[in-house]
Amino acid sequence: MNHPQDANRIEMFQRLRDPVHDLIEFADSPFERMIWSLLETSEFQRLRRIRQLGFSDFVFPGATHSRFAHSVGVFHTARLLCAVLKEKLGLEFNSDRADVAIAAALIHDLGHGPFSHAFEDALGRVAKHEEWTLRFIRETAVYERLNSYRAGFGEEVASVFTSETSPDVYSSVVSSQFDADRLDYMRRDRMMSGTQLGGIDFTWLVRNLEVRKIEIGSDDQQFAEVSTFVLGPKALWAGESYVLSLFHLYPAVYFHKTTRGAEKVFSLLLRGLKSRIEEGGVDQTGLSATHPLVRFIRDGSAIANYADLDDSVVWGSLAQLAQSTDPIIAESAQRLRTRTLCKAIDVRSALGNGRVDAGVEIEQRMLKFKRLWNEKVGNDQSLVHRILIDKFERSPYKRRGYETTKGGIERIHILANDVPTDLAAVSDVVRAMQPFHGYRMYVSPDDDAAKTLVQELIDEART
Repeated sequence: MNHPQDANRIEMFQRLRDPVHDLIEFADSPFERMIWSLLETSEFQRLRRIRQLGFSDFVFPGATHSRFAHSVGVFHTARLLCAVLKEKLGLEFNSDRADVAIAAALIHDLGHGPFSHAFEDALGRVAKHEEWTLRFIRETAVYERLNSYRAGFGEEVASVFTSETSPDVYSSVVSSQFDADRLDYMRRDRMMSGTQLGGIDFTWLVRNLEVRKIEIGSDDQQFAEVSTFVLGPKALWAGESYVLSLFHLYPAVYFHKTTRGAEKVFSLLLRGLKSRIEEGGVDQTGLSATHPLVRFIRDGSAIANYADLDDSVVWGSLAQLAQSTDPIIAESAQRLRTRTLCKAIDVRSALGNGRVDAGVEIEQRMLKFKRLWNEKVGNDQSLVHRILIDKFERSPYKRRGYETTKGGIERIHILANDVPTDLAAVSDVVRAMQPFHGYRMYVSPDDDAAKTLVQELIDEART
C-alpha cells in the first residue's frame, strides 16, 4: 500500500481485527515482522486453544475468548504505552528497552496451561505458568525468533520475567498496577462476559499519563528512584474508576460462585486422575497410556508434554473419563460435561447474617467455624470429594509499605501539586477500599447429609 500523499505513513505488514482495539496493525519493520513471526509459532498458536476465563462461559456464554486474543491485545496496549513514553521522554527514550517490554508483553501468557490456575492448584507439584513461560521462551522456537531481531534479544526478554533487571518505566509496562496486561483484560473480559460492571475510561487514562521519578525501597527505607507512569491531576476520577472496576470484576466475574464451583470439580477430577495414574491404574481412568494428560502426569517436567495440553484436550477427554471405573473421576467428568455442578454454600456470608464485609465479628466466627471443622471433620477422606472448599482473598489496591523493591511501581501515583502521590492518599474512595474475602463450600444438590453437616457447623459458629 503506497500513499505518496502521506510520506509519513508507515507501510503495514499484517493486520488483525480485534473486538476491543478494532484494527491492530503490524508495521513493515524488522521488529514488528519478528513480532508477527512469534504469533506464527506453535507455542503461541496453542494459546488459541486456551480460554482466557476458563469455565466462565458456564455463567457468561460469550466469555469464550482465548489467551491468544488477549496476548495480542496486550502487545497492542504495550505499544501504545511505549508511544506515550517516547512522547514524554524525548531524547531520553530507550527504544531498545521499549522493544523488550513490547515483546515481553506479547508472550507473557505463553506458559498458561488448560484452565490455568485451577490446573496448577490441582496437581500441586506442577510448575507455575510463569516458569513455563520462561521455558517456552528459552527452549523452543520462540527463542530463535526473538534472537532473529538482534543477538541476545531472547535473554533480554527472558530477564523481564526473572527480575534480573531493576524496575523501571519499561518493566512497569509489563508488570505493575497499571500495566498493559490489566489494561487489556479489564476491557476484554468485561466486553466478552457482557457484564456492565468494570468499565474504564481507557482513552482518558492514556492521554493523561505522565512519566515521573518515584522512590522505591524496603520497609521504611527508600534507597532508589525509578521512573514510572503517573496519572495527571485531571485523571483522578478515571483513576478511581480504574481501581473500582478491577475490584468489581473479581466478585462479579473471576470469583463467581458457579465458575469457582466448576474449577473445584475440575480440580477433584485431576487429583483423582493423578492418584490413579501414579498408582499404575491408567486402565481405570478411561484414558489410554498415550493420552496427553496421562503423559504429562507421568512426566510433568518435559516441555513437550506440557505443550500438548490445552483446553480442547480436557474437553475432548471428558467422554472417556466419564467411563472411568473410578467413581470420583467418572462423576466429576460427567458433571463438567453436563454442567451438573455442586451447589455453593456461602459460609462467610451466612456467618455474617448476609453481610460480606470483613468485620471483626465475621472474622471471629470464621475462626470458630474453621476450628469446628477441623475438630469434627478433620481429614475424613469420605468427605473430601463430597464437600469442596473454596477460599480466596483479594486486595483491590496494594498501598501499604514497601514490601519489595517494586513496591513503589505496584501502586498508582497521581500528580498532586506536581508531586507523584499514592492515589490512595488523594482519593477517599480508594483509601476506603478493603480487601474482600470468600469462603464457600460446594456440595452435591442431593447430598442432604453433607448440606446438613455444613449448616450445623455454621449454626454452631454463630452462637
